[in-house]
Parts: sequence; C-alpha cells; structure tokens
Amino acid sequence: MADARERLFALEPGGSPDRPLEVVSASVVEAHALSQPCPRCDGPHLLVEHAARTPPSGARVREARLECRQCGTRRSMWFRIVGEMVH
Repeated sequence: MADARERLFALEPGGSPDRPLEVVSASVVEAHALSQPCPRCDGPHLLVEHAARTPPSGARVREARLECRQCGTRRSMWFRIVGEMVH
C-alpha cells in the first residue's frame, strides 16, 4: 500500500519536474513542501535542500528535497514560480 501511495504522489502536481506545483514566490516553496505529509507513513518531512534546477525540458523549476522524519524515505517536490517579478 505504501508503494502505491508513493507512486500516486509522483503523479500528482509537484511530484516530478514535468508537473511542478505553481507558486507565486520562492519564499513559499519550503513552507509548502514541509506542510505535505509523507505519502508512505503520513509523517512530517525534513527539508534537506531547496535549489533551482533546469531539467531537460528547459523550464527552470525549484526542487525541495525532503526526507521523512518518521520512516526516512527521501523524495523531491517540484515547483515553478509564476508570480510577477518586482524590479
């Protein structure tokens, strides 16, 4: 059952760089990622890294690398910033 929930997580928005969650600012990436429970055990996540990435598709995205504090499973959540830039 846990493996099936992990596969579903990967198919949802944010589960891959090809389907990032849209956010208005990089400042909300970490808070949003940490608010999502582990799909395997429903435990809380620890943020391992937050970095800008450019996948093969060429669209710049943000990756939040997470580790579950309860079961230790590692995964990434993906984000795309769609907010307007202030100069």
